[in-house]
Amino acid sequence: MNTEQTTKPLAPSRGSRRSTYRLAALALLGSVSCGVSEHAHSHQTLDSSGDFGPSGGAQPIGTAGAPPVSSAGSAVGGSSTSFGGASGAGGSPAAAGGTPSSGGSSNGGSTNSSAGAATSGAGAPPVSGVTINLGGTDVPMERAIAFIHIGHSNMAGRASSPTASRPYHFDQTNPHAFMYHVGKSPELAIEPKTSGDMDAQMPAFGSTLAGPGTALLKQAATLAPNYYFVSLGFGVASAYCSQFIPGGLYYDQLIAAPKAIKGRVTFGAIIIYLGITERHGTAQDIANFPNCINTLVTAIRKDVGAPNLPLLMNDYEVEGSGEFVVGGAVATAIMPQIAKIPTTVANSALVSAKGLSMQDDHHFNLDGHRTWVERALTIMQQKGWFPWSSQ
Repeated sequence: MNTEQTTKPLAPSRGSRRSTYRLAALALLGSVSCGVSEHAHSHQTLDSSGDFGPSGGAQPIGTAGAPPVSSAGSAVGGSSTSFGGASGAGGSPAAAGGTPSSGGSSNGGSTNSSAGAATSGAGAPPVSGVTINLGGTDVPMERAIAFIHIGHSNMAGRASSPTASRPYHFDQTNPHAFMYHVGKSPELAIEPKTSGDMDAQMPAFGSTLAGPGTALLKQAATLAPNYYFVSLGFGVASAYCSQFIPGGLYYDQLIAAPKAIKGRVTFGAIIIYLGITERHGTAQDIANFPNCINTLVTAIRKDVGAPNLPLLMNDYEVEGSGEFVVGGAVATAIMPQIAKIPTTVANSALVSAKGLSMQDDHHFNLDGHRTWVERALTIMQQKGWFPWSSQ
Protein backbone atom coordinates (compact mmCIF):
# COMPACT_ATOMS: atom_id res chain seq x y z
CA MET A 1 0.00 0.00 0.00
CA ASN A 2 1.52 3.32 -1.03
CA THR A 3 -0.85 5.98 0.24
CA GLU A 4 1.80 8.68 0.04
CA GLN A 5 1.89 8.37 -3.75
CA THR A 6 -1.83 8.16 -4.34
CA THR A 7 -2.87 10.95 -1.99
CA LYS A 8 -2.64 14.51 -3.24
CA PRO A 9 -1.09 17.07 -0.84
CA LEU A 10 -4.31 18.93 -0.20
CA ALA A 11 -5.99 19.64 3.13
CA PRO A 12 -8.50 16.81 3.83
CA SER A 13 -12.08 17.40 4.95
CA ARG A 14 -12.39 17.50 8.73
CA GLY A 15 -16.14 17.89 9.23
CA SER A 16 -18.19 21.02 8.83
CA ARG A 17 -16.54 23.17 11.52
CA ARG A 18 -12.97 22.09 10.85
CA SER A 19 -13.51 22.33 7.07
CA THR A 20 -14.59 25.93 7.53
CA TYR A 21 -11.37 26.62 9.42
CA ARG A 22 -9.19 24.92 6.81
CA LEU A 23 -10.74 26.90 3.97
CA ALA A 24 -10.23 30.12 5.89
CA ALA A 25 -6.62 29.21 6.59
CA LEU A 26 -5.91 28.37 2.97
CA ALA A 27 -7.30 31.76 1.96
CA LEU A 28 -4.46 33.33 3.92
CA LEU A 29 -1.68 31.81 1.82
CA GLY A 30 1.16 34.21 1.33
CA SER A 31 -0.01 36.55 4.08
CA VAL A 32 2.16 35.08 6.83
CA SER A 33 5.82 36.06 6.97
CA CYS A 34 8.72 34.24 8.60
CA GLY A 35 11.08 35.64 11.20
CA VAL A 36 8.75 37.83 13.26
CA SER A 37 8.06 37.52 16.98
CA GLU A 38 4.69 35.94 16.41
CA HIS A 39 2.90 35.11 13.18
CA ALA A 40 -0.46 36.79 12.80
CA HIS A 41 -3.53 34.59 12.33
CA SER A 42 -6.32 37.14 12.43
CA HIS A 43 -8.95 35.12 10.60
CA GLN A 44 -9.15 32.06 12.85
CA THR A 45 -12.67 30.74 12.31
CA LEU A 46 -13.00 28.51 15.35
CA ASP A 47 -13.46 30.15 18.74
CA SER A 48 -11.16 28.72 21.42
CA SER A 49 -12.38 30.97 24.25
CA GLY A 50 -14.47 28.23 25.85
CA ASP A 51 -12.07 25.35 25.29
CA PHE A 52 -10.32 25.28 28.66
CA GLY A 53 -13.03 25.57 31.30
CA PRO A 54 -13.88 28.48 33.62
CA SER A 55 -10.41 28.51 35.20
CA GLY A 56 -8.50 28.00 31.98
CA GLY A 57 -5.83 30.69 31.86
CA ALA A 58 -7.37 32.58 34.77
CA GLN A 59 -5.28 33.76 37.70
CA PRO A 60 -6.60 33.15 41.23
CA ILE A 61 -7.50 36.01 43.56
CA GLY A 62 -4.36 37.59 44.92
CA THR A 63 -2.25 36.95 41.83
CA ALA A 64 -3.79 39.48 39.49
CA GLY A 65 -1.14 41.26 37.51
CA ALA A 66 1.45 38.54 37.98
CA PRO A 67 3.08 37.59 34.67
CA PRO A 68 2.21 34.12 33.37
CA VAL A 69 4.96 31.56 33.23
CA SER A 70 6.20 30.76 29.75
CA SER A 71 6.70 27.26 28.40
CA ALA A 72 10.39 27.54 29.16
CA GLY A 73 9.78 28.35 32.80
CA SER A 74 10.33 32.12 33.14
CA ALA A 75 7.79 34.90 33.25
CA VAL A 76 6.66 36.09 29.85
CA GLY A 77 8.69 39.13 28.95
CA GLY A 78 11.72 37.79 30.81
CA SER A 79 14.34 35.29 29.77
CA SER A 80 13.51 31.72 28.91
CA THR A 81 15.28 28.78 30.50
CA SER A 82 17.01 26.00 28.68
CA PHE A 83 16.04 22.37 28.87
CA GLY A 84 18.27 20.91 31.53
CA GLY A 85 21.29 22.88 30.38
CA ALA A 86 21.64 20.33 27.61
CA SER A 87 23.88 21.00 24.67
CA GLY A 88 22.23 22.21 21.53
CA ALA A 89 23.08 21.04 18.06
CA GLY A 90 26.75 21.40 17.40
CA GLY A 91 27.58 20.96 21.09
CA SER A 92 26.96 24.52 22.29
CA PRO A 93 24.94 24.93 25.49
CA ALA A 94 21.38 26.09 24.97
CA ALA A 95 21.51 29.33 26.89
CA ALA A 96 18.67 31.01 28.70
CA GLY A 97 16.76 33.51 26.66
CA GLY A 98 18.73 32.84 23.51
CA THR A 99 17.42 32.38 20.02
CA PRO A 100 18.78 29.17 18.50
CA SER A 101 21.07 29.70 15.55
CA SER A 102 21.39 27.49 12.53
CA GLY A 103 24.69 26.26 13.91
CA GLY A 104 23.08 24.92 17.02
CA SER A 105 24.11 27.46 19.66
CA SER A 106 21.94 29.95 21.50
CA ASN A 107 22.69 33.47 22.63
CA GLY A 108 21.87 34.80 26.05
CA GLY A 109 22.62 34.39 29.71
CA SER A 110 23.24 31.45 31.97
CA THR A 111 21.42 28.17 31.69
CA ASN A 112 18.70 26.99 34.03
CA SER A 113 17.77 23.34 34.29
CA SER A 114 14.24 23.80 35.58
CA ALA A 115 12.85 23.49 32.06
CA GLY A 116 9.54 24.88 33.20
CA ALA A 117 8.91 22.07 35.68
CA ALA A 118 6.70 22.93 38.64
CA THR A 119 8.53 23.87 41.79
CA SER A 120 5.52 23.23 43.98
CA GLY A 121 4.38 19.80 45.11
CA ALA A 122 1.28 18.03 43.86
CA GLY A 123 -1.81 19.90 44.96
CA ALA A 124 0.06 23.12 45.73
CA PRO A 125 -0.98 26.37 44.03
CA PRO A 126 0.49 26.81 40.55
CA VAL A 127 3.60 28.97 40.50
CA SER A 128 2.11 31.12 37.73
CA GLY A 129 -1.42 31.14 39.13
CA VAL A 130 -2.64 29.70 35.81
CA THR A 131 -4.52 26.42 35.41
CA ILE A 132 -6.06 24.45 32.58
CA ASN A 133 -9.09 22.22 32.96
CA LEU A 134 -8.32 18.68 31.83
CA GLY A 135 -11.15 16.21 32.22
CA GLY A 136 -12.67 18.16 35.09
CA THR A 137 -9.39 18.71 36.93
CA ASP A 138 -7.82 22.15 37.16
CA VAL A 139 -4.17 21.43 36.42
CA PRO A 140 -1.42 24.03 36.99
CA MET A 141 0.13 24.96 33.67
CA GLU A 142 3.51 23.88 35.06
CA ARG A 143 2.16 20.33 35.29
CA ALA A 144 0.43 20.28 31.90
CA ILE A 145 3.10 19.39 29.32
CA ALA A 146 2.18 19.81 25.65
CA PHE A 147 3.84 18.11 22.69
CA ILE A 148 3.51 19.66 19.23
CA HIS A 149 3.68 16.73 16.80
CA ILE A 150 3.36 17.24 13.07
CA GLY A 151 4.23 15.56 9.80
CA HIS A 152 3.21 13.40 6.86
CA SER A 153 0.91 10.36 6.75
CA ASN A 154 2.97 8.43 9.29
CA MET A 155 2.13 11.20 11.78
CA ALA A 156 -1.48 11.42 10.60
CA GLY A 157 -1.71 7.67 11.21
CA ARG A 158 -1.59 4.70 8.86
CA ALA A 159 -1.02 1.88 11.35
CA SER A 160 -3.62 -0.80 12.02
CA SER A 161 -1.66 -3.92 12.98
CA PRO A 162 -0.79 -6.12 14.79
CA THR A 163 -4.28 -6.85 16.10
CA ALA A 164 -3.03 -7.62 19.62
CA SER A 165 -1.64 -4.08 19.89
CA ARG A 166 -4.81 -2.25 18.86
CA PRO A 167 -6.35 -1.87 22.36
CA TYR A 168 -3.37 0.17 23.58
CA HIS A 169 -3.84 2.73 20.81
CA PHE A 170 -7.59 2.65 20.11
CA ASP A 171 -9.35 1.62 23.34
CA GLN A 172 -7.27 2.25 26.46
CA THR A 173 -7.04 5.86 27.62
CA ASN A 174 -4.82 7.28 30.34
CA PRO A 175 -6.32 9.86 32.77
CA HIS A 176 -3.19 12.00 32.36
CA ALA A 177 -3.05 11.89 28.54
CA PHE A 178 -5.14 14.43 26.60
CA MET A 179 -5.46 15.76 23.06
CA TYR A 180 -6.56 19.23 22.04
CA HIS A 181 -8.06 20.55 18.80
CA VAL A 182 -9.24 24.15 18.45
CA GLY A 183 -12.96 24.58 19.05
CA LYS A 184 -13.24 21.64 21.46
CA SER A 185 -12.26 21.16 25.07
CA PRO A 186 -9.25 18.86 25.66
CA GLU A 187 -10.27 15.20 25.48
CA LEU A 188 -8.65 11.98 26.59
CA ALA A 189 -6.15 10.99 23.89
CA ILE A 190 -7.06 8.06 21.70
CA GLU A 191 -6.37 7.02 18.14
CA PRO A 192 -7.24 7.74 15.41
CA LYS A 193 -7.91 11.30 16.56
CA THR A 194 -4.72 12.84 17.90
CA SER A 195 -3.51 14.31 14.61
CA GLY A 196 -6.92 15.18 13.25
CA ASP A 197 -6.63 13.41 9.90
CA MET A 198 -10.04 12.31 8.64
CA ASP A 199 -8.54 9.62 6.41
CA ALA A 200 -7.29 7.87 9.56
CA GLN A 201 -10.74 8.11 11.16
CA MET A 202 -12.65 6.47 8.32
CA PRO A 203 -12.50 2.89 7.03
CA ALA A 204 -10.83 3.98 3.80
CA PHE A 205 -8.18 1.33 4.31
CA GLY A 206 -10.43 -1.22 6.01
CA SER A 207 -9.72 -0.04 9.55
CA THR A 208 -9.20 2.99 11.73
CA LEU A 209 -5.55 3.94 11.72
CA ALA A 210 -3.06 5.18 14.33
CA GLY A 211 -0.08 7.50 14.47
CA PRO A 212 2.31 8.07 17.38
CA GLY A 213 0.26 10.63 19.34
CA THR A 214 -1.49 8.45 21.90
CA ALA A 215 1.55 6.26 22.51
CA LEU A 216 3.71 9.35 23.05
CA LEU A 217 1.44 10.76 25.76
CA LYS A 218 0.78 7.49 27.54
CA GLN A 219 4.47 6.66 27.76
CA ALA A 220 5.30 10.19 28.94
CA ALA A 221 2.64 9.86 31.64
CA THR A 222 4.21 6.60 32.76
CA LEU A 223 7.57 8.34 33.13
CA ALA A 224 6.08 11.32 34.99
CA PRO A 225 2.85 10.20 36.71
CA ASN A 226 2.43 13.49 38.59
CA TYR A 227 2.06 15.40 35.33
CA TYR A 228 -0.50 15.66 32.54
CA PHE A 229 0.46 15.48 28.86
CA VAL A 230 -1.37 17.10 25.95
CA SER A 231 -1.17 16.24 22.25
CA LEU A 232 -1.19 19.13 19.77
CA GLY A 233 -1.06 17.02 16.63
CA PHE A 234 -1.39 17.73 12.93
CA GLY A 235 -0.68 15.29 10.12
CA VAL A 236 -1.25 15.47 6.36
CA ALA A 237 -0.64 12.63 3.91
CA SER A 238 2.12 13.28 1.34
CA ALA A 239 2.93 16.74 2.75
CA TYR A 240 6.54 17.91 2.71
CA CYS A 241 8.45 20.55 4.66
CA SER A 242 7.94 23.65 2.52
CA GLN A 243 4.18 23.15 2.79
CA PHE A 244 4.38 23.39 6.60
CA ILE A 245 6.42 26.59 6.96
CA PRO A 246 4.81 30.06 7.34
CA GLY A 247 3.31 31.05 4.01
CA GLY A 248 2.86 27.42 3.00
CA LEU A 249 -0.33 25.37 2.82
CA TYR A 250 -0.46 24.14 6.41
CA TYR A 251 1.32 26.42 8.88
CA ASP A 252 -1.80 28.28 10.01
CA GLN A 253 -3.50 24.97 10.72
CA LEU A 254 -0.64 23.26 12.55
CA ILE A 255 0.00 26.31 14.78
CA ALA A 256 -3.67 26.99 15.60
CA ALA A 257 -3.84 24.65 18.61
CA PRO A 258 -0.43 25.61 20.05
CA LYS A 259 -1.33 29.31 19.80
CA ALA A 260 -4.76 28.79 21.35
CA ILE A 261 -3.38 26.87 24.32
CA LYS A 262 -0.28 29.05 24.74
CA GLY A 263 -0.07 30.47 28.27
CA ARG A 264 -2.07 27.56 29.69
CA VAL A 265 0.50 24.74 29.33
CA THR A 266 4.23 24.11 29.42
CA PHE A 267 5.49 23.13 25.95
CA GLY A 268 7.60 19.98 26.11
CA ALA A 269 8.90 19.34 22.60
CA ILE A 270 8.27 19.48 18.87
CA ILE A 271 7.98 16.03 17.28
CA ILE A 272 8.30 15.83 13.48
CA TYR A 273 7.87 13.03 10.95
CA LEU A 274 9.15 14.41 7.63
CA GLY A 275 11.84 13.63 5.06
CA ILE A 276 10.60 10.74 2.97
CA THR A 277 7.89 12.93 1.40
CA GLU A 278 10.33 15.52 0.08
CA ARG A 279 10.22 13.42 -3.10
CA HIS A 280 6.82 14.98 -3.78
CA GLY A 281 8.45 18.41 -4.04
CA THR A 282 11.28 19.66 -6.19
CA ALA A 283 15.02 19.02 -6.18
CA GLN A 284 15.30 22.25 -4.20
CA ASP A 285 12.95 20.88 -1.54
CA ILE A 286 15.36 17.99 -1.05
CA ALA A 287 18.53 20.09 -1.10
CA ASN A 288 17.06 22.70 1.26
CA PHE A 289 15.49 20.20 3.66
CA PRO A 290 17.66 20.96 6.75
CA ASN A 291 17.17 24.70 6.39
CA CYS A 292 13.45 24.23 5.82
CA ILE A 293 13.16 22.24 9.05
CA ASN A 294 15.10 24.99 10.82
CA THR A 295 12.69 27.61 9.42
CA LEU A 296 9.68 25.55 10.54
CA VAL A 297 11.00 24.86 14.04
CA THR A 298 12.13 28.46 14.55
CA ALA A 299 8.67 29.72 13.56
CA ILE A 300 6.93 27.35 15.97
CA ARG A 301 9.32 28.26 18.80
CA LYS A 302 8.66 31.95 18.23
CA ASP A 303 4.91 31.54 18.02
CA VAL A 304 4.74 29.62 21.32
CA GLY A 305 7.37 31.72 23.07
CA ALA A 306 9.82 28.87 23.70
CA PRO A 307 13.11 29.59 21.86
CA ASN A 308 14.85 26.47 23.17
CA LEU A 309 12.00 24.00 22.70
CA PRO A 310 13.57 20.63 21.76
CA LEU A 311 13.02 19.02 18.38
CA LEU A 312 12.79 15.24 18.08
CA MET A 313 12.70 14.23 14.42
CA ASN A 314 12.54 10.90 12.66
CA ASP A 315 15.61 9.65 10.90
CA TYR A 316 15.02 8.00 7.53
CA GLU A 317 12.61 5.03 7.57
CA VAL A 318 15.44 2.56 6.96
CA GLU A 319 13.13 -0.46 7.19
CA GLY A 320 11.26 0.76 4.10
CA SER A 321 11.11 -1.49 1.06
CA GLY A 322 10.49 -1.22 -2.67
CA GLU A 323 11.26 2.28 -3.92
CA PHE A 324 12.06 3.36 -0.34
CA VAL A 325 14.78 0.79 0.33
CA VAL A 326 18.12 2.10 1.59
CA GLY A 327 20.36 2.46 -1.45
CA GLY A 328 17.46 3.38 -3.72
CA ALA A 329 16.93 6.78 -5.32
CA VAL A 330 14.57 8.13 -2.62
CA ALA A 331 16.82 7.17 0.29
CA THR A 332 20.04 8.22 -1.42
CA ALA A 333 18.68 11.70 -2.10
CA ILE A 334 17.22 12.52 1.32
CA MET A 335 19.30 10.61 3.88
CA PRO A 336 22.31 12.98 3.74
CA GLN A 337 19.97 15.94 4.21
CA ILE A 338 18.22 14.39 7.21
CA ALA A 339 21.64 13.71 8.73
CA LYS A 340 22.33 17.48 8.76
CA ILE A 341 19.41 18.29 11.07
CA PRO A 342 21.32 18.02 14.41
CA THR A 343 23.94 20.51 13.20
CA THR A 344 21.41 22.83 11.57
CA VAL A 345 18.66 23.05 14.20
CA ALA A 346 19.53 23.93 17.81
CA ASN A 347 18.36 21.57 20.55
CA SER A 348 17.47 18.83 18.09
CA ALA A 349 18.03 15.11 17.77
CA LEU A 350 17.21 12.41 15.26
CA VAL A 351 15.31 9.33 16.39
CA SER A 352 16.39 6.12 14.68
CA ALA A 353 13.88 4.03 12.74
CA LYS A 354 16.21 1.05 12.56
CA GLY A 355 14.48 -2.21 13.45
CA LEU A 356 10.99 -0.70 13.65
CA SER A 357 8.04 -2.86 12.67
CA MET A 358 6.37 -1.70 9.45
CA GLN A 359 2.76 -1.53 8.28
CA ASP A 360 3.75 -1.43 4.61
CA ASP A 361 6.66 -0.27 2.48
CA HIS A 362 7.15 3.03 4.36
CA HIS A 363 4.68 3.41 7.26
CA PHE A 364 5.31 2.20 10.81
CA ASN A 365 2.82 -0.22 12.31
CA LEU A 366 1.39 0.12 15.84
CA ASP A 367 4.41 -1.45 17.50
CA GLY A 368 6.74 0.61 15.32
CA HIS A 369 5.16 3.87 16.51
CA ARG A 370 5.32 2.75 20.13
CA THR A 371 9.00 1.84 19.86
CA TRP A 372 9.79 5.12 18.09
CA VAL A 373 8.26 7.28 20.84
CA GLU A 374 10.05 5.21 23.48
CA ARG A 375 13.29 6.12 21.73
CA ALA A 376 12.31 9.79 21.48
CA LEU A 377 11.51 10.02 25.20
CA THR A 378 14.73 8.22 26.08
CA ILE A 379 16.71 10.79 24.10
CA MET A 380 14.86 13.58 25.90
CA GLN A 381 15.80 12.07 29.25
CA GLN A 382 19.42 11.62 28.24
CA LYS A 383 19.72 15.23 27.08
CA GLY A 384 17.97 16.72 30.09
CA TRP A 385 14.93 17.66 28.01
CA PHE A 386 12.49 15.62 30.14
CA PRO A 387 12.91 16.89 33.71
CA TRP A 388 9.41 15.98 34.85
CA SER A 389 10.13 12.32 35.67
CA SER A 390 12.21 13.48 38.63
CA GLN A 391 9.51 15.76 40.05
